[in-house]
Amino acid sequence: MHWEREIFLTVVVPAYKEEEYIEQTLQTIAATCSDAKISFEIIVVVDLVPEDKTTEYVHNAACDRPEIRVIERQGRRGVGDAIKTGIKIAKGNILIIAMGDQSEDPADIIALAKNCLDCDVVFTNRFKHGRPHGYPFGKYVANRSCNYVVKWLSNIPYTDTTNAFKAYKVEKLKEMDFASNGFEIFLEIPLKVMKLSNIRSKEIEVTHSVREKKSPKLSVTRDAYGYIRALFSSL
Repeated sequence: MHWEREIFLTVVVPAYKEEEYIEQTLQTIAATCSDAKISFEIIVVVDLVPEDKTTEYVHNAACDRPEIRVIERQGRRGVGDAIKTGIKIAKGNILIIAMGDQSEDPADIIALAKNCLDCDVVFTNRFKHGRPHGYPFGKYVANRSCNYVVKWLSNIPYTDTTNAFKAYKVEKLKEMDFASNGFEIFLEIPLKVMKLSNIRSKEIEVTHSVREKKSPKLSVTRDAYGYIRALFSSL
């Protein structure tokens, strides 16, 4: 049996002020999944705010792609809330979270999905060869420090647990409740999944591209409390 026949992939993409890259992100993910001959859906959860054209670019990408499902909500509801929405309506058997800024290589999405066939969660590592080109030094130090603390406290044997970009068996996610509405959900989910019985996991190396944005979303200082709360409430 060919491995691609065993996959129905759900890719969840939260979208808030993602005008610069969202259309091309969706197009390249869809094209890569089609080329790999896997069944897939892309759920784009858009937070609608004034003077932002993200939803127009999303609909441009979706107009000839029935695999792209667009969910629109009024106001900034948060990336964590968007992910929870995507999990709730996912139809696939494997779920991957991807950002709308082309920071992930679509080829890595296929690698994640394939590796998740015999695992419950596949972690990724953006930093195996050090700091990616363009990744801010201060953010890199904060990220590495945070992830080594997570590894030490949680006994998860990986060093990029906070990265959103992972693959999960959908059945594991649907049986759980997640509290986070912000970026800390990317830590809460793996911490809670890894506490389930008989969980199988692995890690793969991935490529990470740093994009210049008009509206950076994650703030190390502003969002730090959310990560601390998610860490200690999930241990």
